[in-house]
Amino acid sequence: MAATYDLLAPHYDAVAGDGAAEAAFVHDLIGRRRLAGPHRGRAATLLDVACGTGAIAASLARDYQVSALDISPGMLAVARAKLPAGTPLYQADMTCFGLDARFDAVVCSYQGVNHLLSFPAWESFFRCANEHLNGGGVFVFDIATVGHLARMASGPGIVEQFADNYLRIRVGTADGAVFQWQIEVYELQPDGSYRLLTETVEMRSFPVDRIQAALRPGFTGIEIIDPDGSSADQDDQDRIWFACAKPG
Repeated sequence: MAATYDLLAPHYDAVAGDGAAEAAFVHDLIGRRRLAGPHRGRAATLLDVACGTGAIAASLARDYQVSALDISPGMLAVARAKLPAGTPLYQADMTCFGLDARFDAVVCSYQGVNHLLSFPAWESFFRCANEHLNGGGVFVFDIATVGHLARMASGPGIVEQFADNYLRIRVGTADGAVFQWQIEVYELQPDGSYRLLTETVEMRSFPVDRIQAALRPGFTGIEIIDPDGSSADQDDQDRIWFACAKPG
């Protein structure tokens, strides 16, 4: 089961940003894949999985008929306030959802898949995405790599100020496979004191070639996009994108 972030939902956007640049990247990637594939034409419908507060979905709603799914009711409540009226929102586990709808694109950004801690759970998500795509539909997602999680665990952590509040993140691991992100938000109160909000989020990653192999049974034209390109080893990058399509 994925992390919920319910306690931190009111502050998530202030820390993560509005998602406009992320959404623009996803939109361009979907458009390029549709033009190159056999089902040429604009993608009209899109499902945002692990949508969080809807930052990506809200931007993409300008170009698509958007639906969004997340396991967290707190995150979905924030998303509801920023998405167009009538946008379908689904509270569901990303590994086993079943919707009475099919889409031209399925998207999962902000490393949502890394919250699944076993590879069978990743494979289950890939199957769900496939089942909810129309023929020729595009599947796009990103991951935090194995190397990035290891670097975070060996580093000093993160301390940031946002508005009058403070964020602290420390990453640790007991086995080198599952990484615990200890998130603390010091929230300013009207009397000048601070309230401490804490949540521990677990994340895991897997080698890029293993992920690619898991996609092959259900998808074609698997593309791996490395936004940074500073290392020849994809597993050592901070972040990797995957884009592929469901056969027609």
